[in-house]
Amino acid sequence: MSNTQVYQANLSMLRKMTGSTSAVFHDGQYEAISALVSQRQKMLVVQRTGWGKSAVYFITTCMLRQMGAGPSIIISPLIALMRNQILSAHKLDLNVVTINSSLTKEEREINEHSIVSQKADAIIISPEQLANQQFIENVLSHVLSKVGLFVVDEAHCISDWGHDFRPDYRRVTRILQSIPASIPILATTATANDRVVSDIQVQLGADLKVLRGSLMRDTLSLQTIPKWSKAKRLAWLAETVPKLLGTGIIYAKTVRDCDAVSQWLCSVGVVAHAYHGDIDNAKREKLEDDLIANKVKVLVATSALGMGFDKPDIGFVIHYQAPANVIEYYQQVGRAGRGIDAAIGVLMLGSEDKNIQEFFIQNAFPNDEQVTQILTVLANHDGIKKADIERYCNLSSGNIEKILKFLAVEDPSPIYKEGTEYFRTPIKYTLPHDRIERLSRIKEDEWLQLIDYHQGTGCLMRYLADTLNDALAEDCGKCQNCNPSSRLNQFVAPEQIAKATDFLRHQYVLIKPKKRFAASGDTARAAFKKYQFRYAEPELAAEEGLALSRWLDGTWGDLVAQGKKANIFSDELLEPMIKMIRSMPFEGKPSWLCYVPSKRHPTLVKDFAHKLAKKLGIHCADTVSMLELRPAQKTMENSFRRSENLDGLFKIDPEQVYSGSVLLLDDTVDSGWTFTVVAALLKRCGAERVYPIALTSTARG
Repeated sequence: MSNTQVYQANLSMLRKMTGSTSAVFHDGQYEAISALVSQRQKMLVVQRTGWGKSAVYFITTCMLRQMGAGPSIIISPLIALMRNQILSAHKLDLNVVTINSSLTKEEREINEHSIVSQKADAIIISPEQLANQQFIENVLSHVLSKVGLFVVDEAHCISDWGHDFRPDYRRVTRILQSIPASIPILATTATANDRVVSDIQVQLGADLKVLRGSLMRDTLSLQTIPKWSKAKRLAWLAETVPKLLGTGIIYAKTVRDCDAVSQWLCSVGVVAHAYHGDIDNAKREKLEDDLIANKVKVLVATSALGMGFDKPDIGFVIHYQAPANVIEYYQQVGRAGRGIDAAIGVLMLGSEDKNIQEFFIQNAFPNDEQVTQILTVLANHDGIKKADIERYCNLSSGNIEKILKFLAVEDPSPIYKEGTEYFRTPIKYTLPHDRIERLSRIKEDEWLQLIDYHQGTGCLMRYLADTLNDALAEDCGKCQNCNPSSRLNQFVAPEQIAKATDFLRHQYVLIKPKKRFAASGDTARAAFKKYQFRYAEPELAAEEGLALSRWLDGTWGDLVAQGKKANIFSDELLEPMIKMIRSMPFEGKPSWLCYVPSKRHPTLVKDFAHKLAKKLGIHCADTVSMLELRPAQKTMENSFRRSENLDGLFKIDPEQVYSGSVLLLDDTVDSGWTFTVVAALLKRCGAERVYPIALTSTARG
């Protein structure tokens, strides 16, 4: 075919993908396709969100397949992104299969068969699948030598910057060693500054050609809101969101804040839903579909809704809490205004943001003690499952998983996995402290860049583009600093703030009863040698309970913290506690109250318990005693250690166990294991229903 014919064929495919008969290539799109197909080029494409990076690799796939090449392999980080990609590819009659954690066993087997039998035109896999040696050897090996195109989508994740987001991205370079050197490679991202580009070139090869476009977004009006309290931010959202055109996304940093903001918006008449990692895949997919169909006004989301979610007419993106850096902010705010003439992006800051960010920076990497614990356990066992490691080290399940992933992608690695078991290799290993310190400093610097953006007086869009090293950056003319008349109203009615404050004060924390005493019978016997709880004894389980607040939450949680420090809880907490208790759906209304005692603070909970019982008009019993001083529960990092630390610690006075349901009070609840054990002991002595209540929750969320 002539060059003109090739161009027209490519243009026809673009129009099929977009569903528009008038669609044309964006600057650089066709050039990228041509370089990949004709020159077998290795390319990094850095283009703004909505530019059409998936069109490049799917049209390239079509062209290469027509020329007899093998399938494309696409490394993609998010399941939501995969769904969108597959829908796009189907318009080109491509047979695309995906391998990711959301598939059922049957779905995975069907897709793996398509790969092995050479029927797939493109294979989209999550980076975690690169850690599955069985998948590599039994499935992917059948096509590695025949690959037509290798794609790393959202390639900024391959850099050092993105290591703690998806550490398995570091395995990409090992896969590249298994494919022919002549295979074209495409890496794509919308968020890469010069440092990240350099990182990617180190990983994928110095001969990587970089195609950069302008990151300016001419449809997006950027704004900032001063640092406000949670209550004032909620009040502003209540007054502002209903007036904004179209549908949108509100980003929050934590699961609990997503839930709280969505509940608040619903309470003021806004159709809102929370979207985060604790929601199952099927429900998340439905929420995405509902937003696309404009059935909801807003999704309140963590970063789980970010890269790859494509709704062209999103009218606004608001950050209730700050993202980690400018790169993440550009990625998320770029969801708005892709296919419409005008959209709004608003960045809010809260007093909690700095603490949240410091927590993420401090916990991004394991420390020497944690690594030593893991390696010692592996060295002492000839293969051990991840769940069993908890018995031999004081680390949380999440930390164990994170450390194992971190160590597994080190080169050379001090560990390896065979089936479901982990083993120690003979490799002498020390943490790369220089790299960790360098990356931690980068994270801190990039957080300060975001603060500078929030406080900036110049063009906000230009600041983002400059930070991402866009040589074509210029003033946008639309943001609040370029065009002050575009600024949204920042007045918030005092009565709305008061309403939001009251809402936050009644955001009780659910205390869920544990259904089992351990993960297995062996674990239960090992943890509870004195109490001898069996693996599962549902008759000893507590009922659902409530905590009044979260630790230092700006409401009652602050007052609880003050009381802990002063060794006396304020009487001001009594009425809120009574109100919370009266809201609980009791099957049998409690007729008495007891409490969890403390050796360190013997009068703190006891005195408050007696006051609370008197206000409720019920008896308070000194039923539970603590036999000795042990390490605080908060120092125990996993379920096994928490259980073991409580075994034999408490004694129940059977003479002070009364008929009817009982309220069991503690000042704080974290994992819930103290409530679980004490409730079980009370029920062994004849208590009917045990309802745990706490002044505050220190659980993360």
